[in-house]
Amino acid sequence: MDLLAGMRVFVSIADNGSLAKAGRELSLSPSVVSKNVSALEDRLGARLLNRTTRSVSLTEVGLAYLDRARRIIGDVDEAEAAVSSATNAPRGHLRITAPGTFSYRHLAPHLPLFRERFPEVEIETIISDEVVDLIDNNIDLGIRIAVMEDSSLIARKLAKNPRTLFASPDYIKKYGKPEHPDEINDHEIISFRHGSPYNDWHFLVDGKIKLIHAKGKLQYNHGDAILRSAINGGGLAMLSRFVVGRHLAAGTLVSLLDEYVQEDVPIYAVYPSGKHLSPKVRAFLDFLIEIYGPIPYWDEEGDHNSDAAKRTVI
Repeated sequence: MDLLAGMRVFVSIADNGSLAKAGRELSLSPSVVSKNVSALEDRLGARLLNRTTRSVSLTEVGLAYLDRARRIIGDVDEAEAAVSSATNAPRGHLRITAPGTFSYRHLAPHLPLFRERFPEVEIETIISDEVVDLIDNNIDLGIRIAVMEDSSLIARKLAKNPRTLFASPDYIKKYGKPEHPDEINDHEIISFRHGSPYNDWHFLVDGKIKLIHAKGKLQYNHGDAILRSAINGGGLAMLSRFVVGRHLAAGTLVSLLDEYVQEDVPIYAVYPSGKHLSPKVRAFLDFLIEIYGPIPYWDEEGDHNSDAAKRTVI
């Protein structure tokens, strides 16, 4: 049997949940699809699929084999792309990961444009606020918002990421606004839950960093909830500019203590250092750099009428 062909059929069945759909995707008859799967199972000496008249599901062995099959197919596709001038155009299955709030606002809205430019690239996005291991999960590229430490990953800075202290005009009208970091604790504060590193607010006072541990009467585990509460007059909050930039530009929120705030954790694209940078990964990395830089559109000084800004969500 053609082992690689069998793997492609198996992956297609897993993706589509159906032998018939896999056959249509690969332009194969149902009998050929079934024969490929059976031959692959015979070769491995294990059942990969549970098949009934109505559904197809992966066995435990099938689930374990799926990731390895994807990796092998991806490596073969990349090898072909690297040596064949006829396959220089980006193509294949691209796996990426990024944190939730950034994904919803500034990644997912742009992916249709990337697909329009590179229709032969299929994108699978894993959205997680946890740090996902790229190598163990066979991920081509991740977006990280963190101070990068030494690792086996190559990091490419995509954009700056200043955080802003802010409140709504209604809150300021009712309670006033702080003129110095020492006055912050005299106000209502909206913060992340206890223990979050995002509750450490940094200010430059008299040439020295002053750290304030924010603890609000309103506490959330998600930035969007903090944003909504702040818009509705709940108090002072600190969030990344990529979350609040549009609201600052529109006047829905007002930035505070700009001359004191010292918050910037850049946004990086990361990928395994030992992995050949395939055309699809290179194209996607270049696309992100084009969309976000050099001045990100979400920055209040950026162009909120740009095509990129218009694609994003509030």
